Amino acid sequence: MHNFKKLFVAIDFSPSSDEALRQAHDRATSTGAHLAVCHVVPNELRNNLLFPQDTRNAVLRFPLEMKKIGEAAVTRVREITGRTEQEFHLILDDGTPQALILSLAEEWRADLIIVGSQGQSSASDTLLGSVADSILRHAHCPVLVVRPEKKTRRIVAGTDFSDPALPALRAAATEAERTGSELIVVHSLDLVWSPMSYPIMAFGGSPFNVSPEEISKLNEAATQRLEESLKQLGVIGEAVVTTGAAGTAILQIAAEREAGLIVVGTVGRTGLRRALLGSVAETIVKQAACSVMVVRQNE
Repeated sequence: MHNFKKLFVAIDFSPSSDEALRQAHDRATSTGAHLAVCHVVPNELRNNLLFPQDTRNAVLRFPLEMKKIGEAAVTRVREITGRTEQEFHLILDDGTPQALILSLAEEWRADLIIVGSQGQSSASDTLLGSVADSILRHAHCPVLVVRPEKKTRRIVAGTDFSDPALPALRAAATEAERTGSELIVVHSLDLVWSPMSYPIMAFGGSPFNVSPEEISKLNEAATQRLEESLKQLGVIGEAVVTTGAAGTAILQIAAEREAGLIVVGTVGRTGLRRALLGSVAETIVKQAACSVMVVRQNE
């Protein structure tokens, strides 16, 4: 089971990061976890190649500005969570946010990074901010992409029965137990053949011209495996087998059940690079209406 004890939340004073901070605080309170709040000041704010004298002036002002930013961060945490400065660890730095957040989180040995789905730099029509996207692709630990919390107490976890899906199922079971939520585990039978599809063959079927009888057998076999997974996890939940592309199918189930969280797995750091994130994880993280936790199997 995943029992996260060191929570690292990145903030940029946007409404989305305020929600991430709020949920990180609630999680830390309910589990007794340590909470680190990180804000990175983009270093391009003080670089001016056309007017180097402005850069020099900015460098001289920068320590004072950083102090003010730190005070603003402490105030923001207090306003949103009620925590005093002694009740969380503030990490303040300047540089490239994507890279620094990742390195600072790893240096602090965070076991869960929490980010808002959009930051101040995100376009209004962007479903996932660039910082969150980069963190998802390269983080050393699970990442929770936060969207406004739903109080439905339902968690959807997708599985393709591969090894990378196991840590995600364990994390989802822990979340269900922690929050008293209903756990819904989902497997989708992808009946459209592609070089990346395998589920039908995994159950002994053929990806071509699948008959209703074969679909019924595949459905029964998948349901049995899902129920066995729930039993092994020691939780009571619902097993759902559906058809279609996995990402789309999981999103549909989550929408129908008004889930508050989707949990999905991937492989180590390389598993979320653009070439591989283009399937299930990317579809879910970018299109989900609720929060999404991405849990990786370390390589």
